[in-house]
Amino acid sequence: MSFVKVGWRAGLSLVLVAAGLTSSGLPAQSAGGVAAADGTYRFVAKLTIGDPGQVGSTSCSGALVAPQWVITAKNCFGSSGVGSGPPPRPTTATVGRASLSTSAGTVSVVDRLVPHPGRNVVLARLVTPASGITPIRLAWAEPRYGQVLRVAGYGRTATEWVPDRMHTAQFTIGWWDDQTATTFDVKARVPANASICKGDAGGPAFRELETGPQLVAINGSSWQAGCIGETQTRQGAVEIRVDDLADWVRGTIVDFPLADGSVYREPAGTISVIAGGAPIWFDSVDEISATGYPQSWTAVPDGTFGLLPAVPRNGTVVAAPHHGIYVVAGGAKIWFNSPQEMVDTGYGGIGPTIVPTRYLDTFPDVPRDGTVVQNPQGGVWVFAGGAKVWFAYPQEITDTGYGPARVVLPTRYLDNVSDVPRDGTLVRNPQGDVYLIVGGAKKYFHSWDEIVEGGYADAPLTVLPARYLEGLPTAPSD
Repeated sequence: MSFVKVGWRAGLSLVLVAAGLTSSGLPAQSAGGVAAADGTYRFVAKLTIGDPGQVGSTSCSGALVAPQWVITAKNCFGSSGVGSGPPPRPTTATVGRASLSTSAGTVSVVDRLVPHPGRNVVLARLVTPASGITPIRLAWAEPRYGQVLRVAGYGRTATEWVPDRMHTAQFTIGWWDDQTATTFDVKARVPANASICKGDAGGPAFRELETGPQLVAINGSSWQAGCIGETQTRQGAVEIRVDDLADWVRGTIVDFPLADGSVYREPAGTISVIAGGAPIWFDSVDEISATGYPQSWTAVPDGTFGLLPAVPRNGTVVAAPHHGIYVVAGGAKIWFNSPQEMVDTGYGGIGPTIVPTRYLDTFPDVPRDGTVVQNPQGGVWVFAGGAKVWFAYPQEITDTGYGPARVVLPTRYLDNVSDVPRDGTLVRNPQGDVYLIVGGAKKYFHSWDEIVEGGYADAPLTVLPARYLEGLPTAPSD
């Protein structure tokens, strides 16, 4: 059975979940949600649009993506959309306050909206930055069927028109057929009868990871089963993807270039050097000096570093004091053993960006899955499960969906990389058949539900040439 993503269904009567302020709006305890505890999910925002009680006033939810910016749904500000500039009606954002009756967090006027040109998404600028509240990072991996996301918002509940407290619940991403390039369906998971109600529009749907939450989508439309004032019994909702909007968000908020090798400081005190577009922070003034930089820097707005990539881009050449020179590939550091090796791989004329030794020591030595690399002789491979998988000819690269971007690595390094992915690596061919690598063999999954039930819903999935997968045995080696 193949698992290829296809088009979406049409003609559904889902409702945008913005709420009138005279009868506002997430899933409540009766509707299946859970009241958020004070101090949790502080990046969630409530937007009050217009004067409460007046005709046309609404409320929505959102997520803080920078100290002075909230991301939410464009349609919260009118069904006909909105232009760049001041909001059409007075708007305030409350951030960092699970209970609206407390004084925690920040309440700020919104003075500017920047709508996305092709999606129901808008960035709202706060006059007063939400200092002391950590913004949520945008996710770097696309959503996939069976993954679990947490949704939060200030919308209606089963029993309250205008709740005082944020509510939250877990939802599962729906089947491929119900996904488009920009949206996907979700269904309630815990509690099983949770609903996304009016007032939850623009609220965050995010992964909960050990490294912190990652914003995948915002609430778009919902059937609203169980929400007060609604008679619909069908459950589920549609989320609007934002995981692929990092460049747009970054370009809107950080409207000036940050140069590699330059040192910058945020008002809160964090000092970083930029390497391959990523901020590499210093843990002390002494570390700045030890790395060879003067104790001077350029000021940038609070939250700037959180909007930048977490690791340097592919092909960035870096070095640390007394540490050697490396090129970054798929989040890993690949060492050059001589100046000639740098020249052979095409990096001879590139001066490395100096970064702290402490930082470089945390880097892995093997690129992440899906990284496409090349040796100086022109051979091309993709990494999967710590192994390199060879492309036999250019068309094979195209057939597997990889573009022309690749990182040139030393032949010496590639010669020492395994050709067989480690056990537990999830891979698929261009036709959509998905396999698990076990003992050098491929184990075929008969359905995506089988993948989810096996605990691989969140595992990296790397596309490999059909030729390579056909050559793998179906039984593990002894």
